[in-house]
Amino acid sequence: LLGAAACVLLMACANIASLLLARALNRRNEMALRAAIGATGARLVRQMMVEAMVPALLGGALGVALAPAAMRVLATMVPTTVGAPQVSVLDPGLLGVACLLSLTAGVLFSVLPAIQTARIPLTRTLQHGGRSGIGGPALTRDALVVAQVAIVLVLLVGAGLLVRTLTHLRGIDVGFRTERLLTLRTALPHPKYSDPSDRLAFYDRVIARVRTLPGVENAAYVSTLPFLSIGNTTGYRVEGPMRAPDQDVLYRVGTAEYLATLGVQVLEGRLPDARDGRDAPPVVVINDTLARLQWPGASALGRRIIFGDPDSPPRTVIGVVKDVRERGYELAMKPGAYVIYAQVLTSSFPEHLVVRTHGDPAGLVAAVRRVVAEVDPEQPVAAVRTMDDIISLDVVDRTGQAVVLSAFAALALLLACLGLFGVLSYVVAQRTREIGVRMALGATSASIARLVVGRGLALTGTGLTIGLGLAWLVTRTMRSLLFGVGETDPATFAGVVGLLMAVGTAACVVPALRAARVDPITALRQD
Repeated sequence: LLGAAACVLLMACANIASLLLARALNRRNEMALRAAIGATGARLVRQMMVEAMVPALLGGALGVALAPAAMRVLATMVPTTVGAPQVSVLDPGLLGVACLLSLTAGVLFSVLPAIQTARIPLTRTLQHGGRSGIGGPALTRDALVVAQVAIVLVLLVGAGLLVRTLTHLRGIDVGFRTERLLTLRTALPHPKYSDPSDRLAFYDRVIARVRTLPGVENAAYVSTLPFLSIGNTTGYRVEGPMRAPDQDVLYRVGTAEYLATLGVQVLEGRLPDARDGRDAPPVVVINDTLARLQWPGASALGRRIIFGDPDSPPRTVIGVVKDVRERGYELAMKPGAYVIYAQVLTSSFPEHLVVRTHGDPAGLVAAVRRVVAEVDPEQPVAAVRTMDDIISLDVVDRTGQAVVLSAFAALALLLACLGLFGVLSYVVAQRTREIGVRMALGATSASIARLVVGRGLALTGTGLTIGLGLAWLVTRTMRSLLFGVGETDPATFAGVVGLLMAVGTAACVVPALRAARVDPITALRQD
């Protein structure tokens, strides 16, 4: 992101350098006269650089003034579960950086125009009255536009790859209904709830009261919520031959209605319910990965599995559910098992209350807190958030990077468009007499317009060629940020190239129309 910001800064410098170069060319007579009366090249360079520092420092001051608003915008990108960044915008260190950047930018966008102006031959300038060709400076302005197009292509490709990554991640089926799920944590202290029966009684009372609240569809407790842990596994063995020995399984302990509250998809059998109480035969629900791993091509229902201690009672599989993304979007699926706390009591205490609501989960937070306080006034409640918030945390880094990088890319695209427009407009203005002569000799308005558009597309095409090479190198450093898309994704590259060609063409339209409307008589009379 710092690199993207630096690219935008360089593009702004290139744009202003192009404007200053055009301004310097219009001041050639003035600079020639200064040189004629004794001003040295170094003094002329120093004068132009000092003049350029004024807008640079004004821009820095404006940036500092806008920084508080920018920080508020950035804070909106941070999930509420993380908290807004606590940064003082007027921190002396940041002010120092802003001042340093302003001075550096002033040097960057003033040095080329100053040097070009100092190199203009005095005799040629005075003889031609400031109407000489624009060879060297024109090449410099063209190079600046080419560099801008190359930079914006790199930024757009990076933003496009991140956006496609987010699209791929968000398109993954997480295995349950994420909407309208409120979660919170009640970690029961062991000294007070050392007896597993007391814990079970707490869970049952909380769940029973929460279910009576208006707007609540269902409620349950579980030891580990999806997306919050990549582990919490245990060993297991099945009765009969083990097709995949030395495997572990994601082990989730919850109350009977947990899977129903979560909204999982049943592939085979049924979900636990009130029939599977403390005195009922031990049962388990497994995920599709475990079923396919141990019993490929056969039904898993009725199979018996022993978890953890070999002396533990075997549990009968009563259901198979679609894989739940317990470990987040990116990690591969693992075998998973869901057991009922009333049937184990002593392992993996449930701590997370999950509430399925009919409406906005945030509207029930206060009511659920009151229920917990009524059951145990000394029990704290923590980590109150929706399931959507939890899932968003898995992609929060990429989301923030994609948003900011896209904003930088959009700004860079605007700057590149303005740069190309400015160069072509200046070329038309400088070559008005030449265009008049061409039209007087028979050139049509269409041919003149094609001439201007052709130059603009040539600059754009050169920038795209260079930018493709740079993007191919830069995107390799983004490999760890991407998912479901390669760092050289052809669709992204082709889309960005097409967009820039369209924008480049649009930037040529106004200067081309202006050139096509030149009156040859008026243009020749100006000479």
